[in-house]
Amino acid sequence: MAHAKLLTLDKAGPVQMGFWVPNRVWATAKYLVPLRDEIAAKKRDGTLAPLREEIQSFKGWVTANSVYRMWVTAMIDQANGFVLTLDERTKEEIKDEDGDRVWIKGYDEFFEILNVIVETTPAFVTTDGGNPIAMIGTPMNALLAIAMATEAGLALFHDATFNAQLKEKVLDTWNEYLKSSKSIEHHFEVTPLGGEDVEGSWCSQAAWDAGVWDEMVIHDAKKAAYGYASWNDFFLRLFVKDARPFHGKEEEVVNIGCETTPWQYEADLQYKSKFWIKDVNYSLLDLFGGDKEWARCFEDGQAYQGFLSATHYHRWNAPLKGKIVRSWVQAGTYFAQRPGQGQNAGTWEGTESQPYLGHVATRAIFILEHPTCGYVALICIGMVEVSTCAIKKGYEVKKGAPPKDIERGEEIGHFEFGGSTHMMIFQKDKVDLAEWALEAETHRLDPNPTPMGTVIAKAKRKAD
Repeated sequence: MAHAKLLTLDKAGPVQMGFWVPNRVWATAKYLVPLRDEIAAKKRDGTLAPLREEIQSFKGWVTANSVYRMWVTAMIDQANGFVLTLDERTKEEIKDEDGDRVWIKGYDEFFEILNVIVETTPAFVTTDGGNPIAMIGTPMNALLAIAMATEAGLALFHDATFNAQLKEKVLDTWNEYLKSSKSIEHHFEVTPLGGEDVEGSWCSQAAWDAGVWDEMVIHDAKKAAYGYASWNDFFLRLFVKDARPFHGKEEEVVNIGCETTPWQYEADLQYKSKFWIKDVNYSLLDLFGGDKEWARCFEDGQAYQGFLSATHYHRWNAPLKGKIVRSWVQAGTYFAQRPGQGQNAGTWEGTESQPYLGHVATRAIFILEHPTCGYVALICIGMVEVSTCAIKKGYEVKKGAPPKDIERGEEIGHFEFGGSTHMMIFQKDKVDLAEWALEAETHRLDPNPTPMGTVIAKAKRKAD
């Protein structure tokens, strides 16, 4: 196996684009190893907390189902095997206190680490060089970054039954913690005037410099978490009034309803294609969860995809004045990545899997109708451990139900907990897309996202 392109501690920074998905090797060395050692020390001292009921139930379910126990065990073995292929310096940083160069020690340890993570608040982290632009990514992804690239990991995280158990017993447990007041006891300390930052705080100067609080509501500047009640409350913070106006004449344009950093544009969309192959990125039938009617509606149309960075806004707002014709949450995967994306177990470019995740990950799908721009689809896609794609109450339109009128800019839903990606799909010959969307790939490294409310599409003139 060739390893010339592997991400190592020497070759890559801590995180990839969007600040959520870490370099798998960096995450293992910088996040997982200290956590692993802390758990080992508590076991020696007899102070390690027993598995929570939910994690014990998850472990029991895996253990009682031979196929899943086989896959989890094989995933651990294959990840540990990959670690042995790394460069010497990296292997030294990944070894455990016994000197073994491993990802994790074994089967029991896998569940012990999950048990700690479901009561962990993500920290804001700067790079080794002190540049306030990055966080480590989400903690569970830091655990699974190596594992999900293995052959067994690919099988496990594409399995619908396993994903359902993972969500119910692990992700939902973590989500409840992140909605509780306990989730702001750490990593939300406010820096006193003239004082030094508390490392990892989302209220630090480093976080400010990274744009975490740009034009965002602050309830009380003197309180921890600036007065927010929980991690999830903070994560869903709002813009201050009038910070994101919607531009253009509403009867002629469609706007961006998410704070978005451009990723990709594609025209002439296919009804059905091999979406798992890098050169063919989108398959309408699969994007819409097998709904043939809507797949046909957008055939030969255009797609824009962008991602939501960790530091930015994670609510969805109506991108047009018109109607919601249909909306639903499509259940899917959480830690799946595109098979064969060139990731012999050592690379992880999560953003490279974005088009793929649009077809397989859990996502919220809206079919919208604009008077002059035709039908427009908005697909809000969870990445990695994002456990909830939530359509706002009153905005879910079931099949056969009457459409719901919407005003441009009103909130229609949100992500809970993680950074994510989204797509907007337009019908053939209905709109002209803005140049920034057509040239999405050239804007991937833009330091700031395209603001919500920016015009993405204008209705074609009748003369055209």
